[in-house]
Amino acid sequence: MTFVNQAKAKHLKILKDAHYEFPRTHRLNEAVEWAFTDYFVNAEIRQETGKGFEAKALLVVGPSRVGKTAEIDKIRYELDRCKLSMPDGRPAKMVKITLRGISSWKSLGTHTLSELGFNSRSSSNQSQIWDLVAFHAQAHGVVCIHYDECQHIFSGKSADVQDNLIDCFKSLLKQPAWPLMLVFSGVQQLKEFILREEQLRYLVRTVTFNEIDPLCEEDLIELNKLCFAYADRVSVDFSEISNSDFHQRLSFSCADRWGLVIELLIEALTLAKTENQSKIEKRHFCRAFTDRFELKPNHSPFSVEQYEEFFRREAILEMWLRDQD
Repeated sequence: MTFVNQAKAKHLKILKDAHYEFPRTHRLNEAVEWAFTDYFVNAEIRQETGKGFEAKALLVVGPSRVGKTAEIDKIRYELDRCKLSMPDGRPAKMVKITLRGISSWKSLGTHTLSELGFNSRSSSNQSQIWDLVAFHAQAHGVVCIHYDECQHIFSGKSADVQDNLIDCFKSLLKQPAWPLMLVFSGVQQLKEFILREEQLRYLVRTVTFNEIDPLCEEDLIELNKLCFAYADRVSVDFSEISNSDFHQRLSFSCADRWGLVIELLIEALTLAKTENQSKIEKRHFCRAFTDRFELKPNHSPFSVEQYEEFFRREAILEMWLRDQD
């Protein structure tokens, strides 16, 4: 037992290091630029005049596994790498908090404070915790917080509790000493929670990540570009299976989710490279699919002629999501 297959790891690293820029990437980048430019100008005015301001927020919504978190993580990485200097001379920082399992504003404050590198005392109340969040964010130049899977804090709550949570988020944007830009990301339902409050709606710009539409020519072209881009990274010829039928099978096998397509594509290309193949074939995708879900060999949407009669999209999505747990 060697534990690490070094030959496979070499190809896998190249593929996992890749980042494909979808059209949605440009929309998200424009929204981020809008929020940061506004923040920079207002922070400069505050430094000169002492005038307070409201920060902006981004709302990134779409089905699970379409790539929302990966795109925002890339922005956070780029922000850290470029060392964007704010008016006070310090580089701007952004932190990420995942809200899965967080059920109250106090627990969210505790997790946010922890991500800033500090722990709250068990005796601290909600107000004290959030005061510490603002204090330490200011002390360390954190200007933006990404709240991932944000729908979880609203789900199952009464309308009054939801309204109170929305007011709390709004207070972070308007924090007198240190306003914070916020990025909310989650499923489509999150849009209903965030945008129902008029004042918050004014401060938010929404970016929607859609599923793949396998009947849309534009999406099929994008799938083709995606496959060629990743194949080129490891010098594999993709042209033999570059057709609409294959791309529709690929989309179906990944429940029409862009993020899952990338995962399966990476696995299939890695298989081709470890076999020392110069071109990729449907059998590589078939094996990647059946190996992942412990299915009978050669029994996948890539190998079955009338695949839509033998497989259900909903069941495939359940398998993918279960596999992520």
